[in-house]
Amino acid sequence: MAEKIIMIVGVIFCAILIPLLIINITIIVKGTLNPKTPPSIFGVTPLVVMSGSMDDGSKDCISTGDLIFSRNIDTDNLKIGDIISFMDGKSAVTHRIVRIESNEHGEPVFITKGDANNSEDQNTVTKDSIIGLYVFRIPAVGDFALFMQTGLGMMCFIGIPVIAFIVYDILRRLHYARKKDEATAKMQAEIDRLRKIAEENQTSENIDIDNQSSSEQKEEVQKI
Repeated sequence: MAEKIIMIVGVIFCAILIPLLIINITIIVKGTLNPKTPPSIFGVTPLVVMSGSMDDGSKDCISTGDLIFSRNIDTDNLKIGDIISFMDGKSAVTHRIVRIESNEHGEPVFITKGDANNSEDQNTVTKDSIIGLYVFRIPAVGDFALFMQTGLGMMCFIGIPVIAFIVYDILRRLHYARKKDEATAKMQAEIDRLRKIAEENQTSENIDIDNQSSSEQKEEVQKI
């Protein structure tokens, strides 16, 4: 029973860690190949909040150290009040849309503002600079997420557990192999025991037959 529980826990552990490892590697590879744009996974971009520009003190506000997720969206569907992530130079920013205007080409541009800021952002946001629409956040795990993407972080929280599970699996297989060998040895010993009993019984029967034959021969001699 204990072995089954350990096996189930191990499978669940790997089911969580392996996708996490794949996601981390994908993010690292994409970030290396295209360092100008935050990498996304299945259209969702994870971002770590580095400033308090959206922290207005409300219960669900975006705060420094949060891990937030923004998904791809048709920019034509954006409206005032939406929170968007966008590139401002080399930095990714997540602010709220407060106004939508048109540029000289008739294309929409978005005026944004941090909820905790007193003034609107100086630069307008164009469609091609938008990363995505803010969806949700995980409070206070941004630093952990950044650490997870470092070599040491991947080794500590992914590499070591995966190696530990592999070692456990090897030991488990060796344990089962040893139990199988023991069971085979017991079965062979039982077969040998039964064979020996059968041989002894056969020998005993042969002796009885020989004795019976000798007795019959003696009776025949006496008759003669």
